[in-house]
Amino acid sequence: MIANADFYQMILDMNSLVKKLKQVKDFRSNRGRRHPLWLVLLIIILATMQGYLGYRAIGDFAKTHQHLLVKKFNIASKKVPSYSTIRRVLMGVNWSNLQEIFNQWSSSLVETNELRDWICIDGKTLKSTVTNYNNSYQNFVSLVSLYSQNTGLVLGMNRFENKKSSEISQVNELVRDSSFTNKVFTLDALHCQKKTTQSIVESGNHYIVCVKKNQKKLYETLQFVANTHKPLSTSLQKERSHGRRVERQVSVFNTIDSLNTSWCGIKSLVRVERRGKRGNKEYHQVAYYISSLKEKAETFLQKIRGHWLIENQLHWIKDVILKEDDSPIDNFQARTNLSILQTIALNLFRFLGFLSITEGQRWLSGRWSRLLLLLE
Repeated sequence: MIANADFYQMILDMNSLVKKLKQVKDFRSNRGRRHPLWLVLLIIILATMQGYLGYRAIGDFAKTHQHLLVKKFNIASKKVPSYSTIRRVLMGVNWSNLQEIFNQWSSSLVETNELRDWICIDGKTLKSTVTNYNNSYQNFVSLVSLYSQNTGLVLGMNRFENKKSSEISQVNELVRDSSFTNKVFTLDALHCQKKTTQSIVESGNHYIVCVKKNQKKLYETLQFVANTHKPLSTSLQKERSHGRRVERQVSVFNTIDSLNTSWCGIKSLVRVERRGKRGNKEYHQVAYYISSLKEKAETFLQKIRGHWLIENQLHWIKDVILKEDDSPIDNFQARTNLSILQTIALNLFRFLGFLSITEGQRWLSGRWSRLLLLLE
């Protein structure tokens, strides 16, 4: 539940959201338009927060709470949007415009730039949009998201189709367009690219990125340094849970003389060793990272693990709780728009103080109208 100290901030954020939704361009003609576009979009967000997914389900939410919605928003027709109106809106709103509005709103939620936040960057495919899955004409929609390790908020996103763009180029675009400074972007090995590290450093931010054999020379250099030099610092963590034993050791080196200078801003080389046992099977893994930061091993250990929060607290929630992969909505435009609106709902839950979305939905059950009080 939202803390008292954050209550007024939540009011400000809800009202700023409505102001932003009012800036989404309405594609409909004036004739026969019963409901303003921002209101339809807000109802979709409120329905999502209550677990109503799909055109008809969202329409049922509006119909069930018709009296309250009509009273709160002074709907002249005394009727709420039907499921067909909701369907038409999701299919008709320009996703690029809605994404731009989301990014403007979410960037206003960022903590002051003087505070360092570690921001995970990763992409997620909307599997319900896959077409021609069994041949070379396969196409689908993906969303690249910026996820704050500190707050659990999604701070920005870019949408693309695999036939027209790539995750690498979208990440570069997100970094260039963001107004962030003094943040640390954490990335997987796909984004171990010279252009990406340069974009991040030139934007006034930092990076830590995994290195695999897609960058063979860099990988071999890191191996050599880790095997022949003494680390500046190390940190060891041991864990036992769910019948699994794991030990992680992080070592940090700053011997960068032998690295190619075209890798922008490297200050630390990091080795992560993972040993453990899953069931009766032992395993040993070694991973390498480069970073533009000088930090102790304990910090790198915590934040490298924190990168996977984007999988557990964003992608998994969208797949399992919000049923994104199982959605019957396969229209590219509608599916993208709904995903953006669901991300807004997720951010609002995080402002309410819920890391667990299912817990938040249970708390809202029968109380969702309290959110309307924030719009006074």
